[in-house]
Amino acid sequence: MAGPSFRPKRFGLGLTPSSWQGWLVTGAYVAAIILLGFTVAASQPWVFWTLFVLTTVAYLLVAFLTRGGGR
Repeated sequence: MAGPSFRPKRFGLGLTPSSWQGWLVTGAYVAAIILLGFTVAASQPWVFWTLFVLTTVAYLLVAFLTRGGGR
């Protein structure tokens, strides 16, 4: 099994990617938000915000479940 995909930040709160898998998940999250912004943000703002929140929660859940030790 590979190491953790995310680790606690050195300063401040939160997690940061620590492997290529973590960076891949982060890149996919950013791409999904950009795609949502270009496709549905102007025409259907409620759909955009709903999908934005769901995508963000999914990203945070993946980061939390694949984090390494630390604080």
